[in-house]
Amino acid sequence: MTLRSRYISLITVFIALIVYNITLLYTFAKFDINFYIKIISLVLNVPILISALTGVIGNYQQCVRWVLSISVLLALTSICYYIVLKFDLISKFDSTEKVQAFLSKYGAYAGIIFVIVQFLQVTIIPLPAAITTLAGVALFGFWPTFFYSVIGTMIGSMLAFYLGRKFGVKLIIWLFGKNSYDKYVKFTQGKDKIVLTLMFFFPFFPDDLLCIVAGITDMKYWQFFIIMLITRPLNILILEGALKGFAAIPLTGYGIPIWIAIIAVALIAVVLAFKYSNKLEKALMSFFDKISSKIKKREKFKLKEIYSQSKSCYDKRNIIK
Repeated sequence: MTLRSRYISLITVFIALIVYNITLLYTFAKFDINFYIKIISLVLNVPILISALTGVIGNYQQCVRWVLSISVLLALTSICYYIVLKFDLISKFDSTEKVQAFLSKYGAYAGIIFVIVQFLQVTIIPLPAAITTLAGVALFGFWPTFFYSVIGTMIGSMLAFYLGRKFGVKLIIWLFGKNSYDKYVKFTQGKDKIVLTLMFFFPFFPDDLLCIVAGITDMKYWQFFIIMLITRPLNILILEGALKGFAAIPLTGYGIPIWIAIIAVALIAVVLAFKYSNKLEKALMSFFDKISSKIKKREKFKLKEIYSQSKSCYDKRNIIK
C-alpha cells in the first residue's frame, strides 16, 4: 500500500470510530442498556485503534483492510441498533399476532405488503420466516400465503444472489486476497450446489446469507434460479405444514433436547451431502441437462411448426430449422 492510501485508511477508521462512539453514547443516554454491554462496546475501540496503527506503520495491507471493514461495520451497526431501539422495531414484529395486525391495516393491499415483507425478510430485515408465514396463513389462508411467499422470496433470493455475485466476490478478494479466493472456489467446486440446495430446505438457516454465499461461488444465475424454484416452494409448504408442530415445541425444558436433535439432524445431512457431493452433483447436473434439452426440443418443435405453416418463401428462408 502507498503511504497516501494508508493515511486515507487510517483517517477513515478514525471517522468511523467517532460515528460509532457518538451513536453509542447517544444510545446509552436514551435507553436502558446493560452495563456490561456498554463496557464491551466501548472497550472495542482499543484493539481496533492498536490494529489500525500497527497496520499503517508496518504497512500490513490485509490488517489495514480488515480494521477498516470492521470499524465501518461497527459504525453502521451502531446506527441500525439505535434506529431499532428508537422505533421499537423488534417488539412490533416479534409475534405472529403483531405481524398480522400490521398487515390488516392495509386492507385490499395487504397481499402486496406481505409480498414486500417476505422480500425484505430474505434480504434486509432479520425476521424469522416462521413468524411472517404463520401470520400470512392466519390472514390470507394456506394457498394465497404460499403464492405470495413464493413471489417475495424468489425476488429476494435473486437480488441477494446478485449482491453476492456483484460485491461479495470483490469483498472476499479485497479482504483475503485472490489466492485465498481461488483456493476457496477450488475447494467448494462440485460441492456448493448440493450443500446449498440442502441448506435451503431447512428454515432455520439464514436465507439472505445463503443466497449471498451462493453468489460468491461459481454457480450460474440460471442454476441458482432452478434451485430456488425447487427449494423455495417446497420450503414454504414444509414450513406452513410444520408450523403448528414446531410451535408446540417449547424453547425451554424438554423442548431444548428436541430442538438440538432437529438441528443436529440438519447439520449431519449437510455434512453427508458435502462428503458425497460428487455423486449428488452429477445427479443434479444431469437433472439440469434434461431440463435444458427439453426446453431446446420444445423451441425447435415450435420453429418447425411455424416453418410448416408458413406460406411465404421469404418467411421459410428466414426461419432457422
